[in-house]
Amino acid sequence: MRKFKLIYIIAFVAFLFLFTSLAFRSDTSVTFYGFAENKETEINMEHPVEVIKIYVTTGQKVKKGEVLLDVLSSDLSVDINNTGFKIEELKTKYKLWQSDLDWRITQYKIELNEKTSSIQSRINQFQSQLDQNITLTQNIKSISKERLGTGAMQNPMSLKIDALKKELRFTRGIINTEISNLKSERFAENNPLLSQIKALEGELEFFEAKKKKQTIVAPSDGLIGNIHCKDDEKISPFDVLITFYDENPKLVIGYIHEKHLVKVNVNDTVEVFSSSRPGVKNMGLIKAQGSRIIEIPPRLRKMKGYITYGREVIIEIPPNNSFLQKEKVTLNINK
Repeated sequence: MRKFKLIYIIAFVAFLFLFTSLAFRSDTSVTFYGFAENKETEINMEHPVEVIKIYVTTGQKVKKGEVLLDVLSSDLSVDINNTGFKIEELKTKYKLWQSDLDWRITQYKIELNEKTSSIQSRINQFQSQLDQNITLTQNIKSISKERLGTGAMQNPMSLKIDALKKELRFTRGIINTEISNLKSERFAENNPLLSQIKALEGELEFFEAKKKKQTIVAPSDGLIGNIHCKDDEKISPFDVLITFYDENPKLVIGYIHEKHLVKVNVNDTVEVFSSSRPGVKNMGLIKAQGSRIIEIPPRLRKMKGYITYGREVIIEIPPNNSFLQKEKVTLNINK
């Protein structure tokens, strides 16, 4: 009888020890589920394009720099036409401006010829009269040669000739200066219209270069995700052409039940196990937690038929792992 009681006592102590151990473990460890996630890159263009040819398929492995597709900018024809029209318009204005300056230069030359001819004619007239007077009076001894000479300051006709010569020099100087200024303006390289034309010609060259076929390549080694376009299709600016993934998952997105929230913190170390492939495991680090309680996806619930709620947890794992994209994983935290 006493032996029977002893067995009961030992069994009770063992049960108490087992219960305490399980309770302690329950308080110090958390198990939940998630899935491995690759970093997704969306490849798009900032301007409308037309897809010329696609070289890859969904799920294909590609190397960095490998050609994914060829595109052609589809809105550049409008830009090219508009820019070409502006250039022609400015060239027309420049030619009209040049023609106006040429006409003004011609008018100044005509004015110069008329004025110089008129003054020179008067000089020649006075000089002829002076020469005639000198010839007629050569034999009259009472008339001083100095008074008839061209250099005699007292002679009125000589004074008129000198004044007309000064007027001729002044007139030529003024009009030639105007002509020189107009020519400098006419052939100046820093003309505002020419500057605008050169700037637009630079834009036109840029547009012409962009109009050529553009090749889109893989930004790094990885996997092709979804292809959102097809050959000969026109795509709007910033619409996704292709999604691209890193070859190995670098993150795990887990969902922890709301009753375990206080047991999980940023920078906690997490054991990550494949839910379907024994032996595939790695260590991770909690980098962030969601800011609200959400419904846990059915795939990650312990009992799929019952709706449960929890918090999203972002876990970073080393890139050299064996997990597959979207693979379900079991997460364990030991406190």
